[in-house]
Amino acid sequence: MSADFDFNTANGEQRTLNMIPAGTICILQLNIRPGGIGDDGYLTRAQDGNSEGLDCEFVVVEGPHAKRKLYQRLTLHGTTEGHAKAGEISRNTLRWVLESARGVCPDDKSEEAQAKRKITGWGELDGLRFVARLGIQQPQNGYEAKNTIAEIITPERRGWSQPDQVQTTSANASTPSAPPAKAIARPSWGG
Repeated sequence: MSADFDFNTANGEQRTLNMIPAGTICILQLNIRPGGIGDDGYLTRAQDGNSEGLDCEFVVVEGPHAKRKLYQRLTLHGTTEGHAKAGEISRNTLRWVLESARGVCPDDKSEEAQAKRKITGWGELDGLRFVARLGIQQPQNGYEAKNTIAEIITPERRGWSQPDQVQTTSANASTPSAPPAKAIARPSWGG
């Protein structure tokens, strides 16, 4: 038997990750985990097939909690009114991410600010760094407590500083891991 398959000599202690304290301000990097859906392959489809969105991993960039991760699915569109509301919330979240990352105040209506709130595709968000205040979601439905993004900090808010952006080599999202699926049918009221 190969030593690679014998774990009797592994003697590291199991550790429990504690929550990052609520109210902690940190720089997060948004990494999109592509699902092979959509024109550029960055979207994922919900298990029930009725909505599409971005599967996001947020990594703490620096400080005592560096490399810790948070996960969130940002629903962008789907077949129900609930999906439409979730899409609106997700679009607001992404606007705030762009404003934090690119140093734009939310009330700035200048052409330059408007241009900074536009992207050419979902891949442009992959690797983007922004400032956030973390919270804690209490245990629910059999799941343990977890850290969440409580607030995205934009330039007019206390605690914001311009995050350094890094050039990332994002995965080729247009190469799906599964065959492409048909687009979900949007209801008539869904625009």
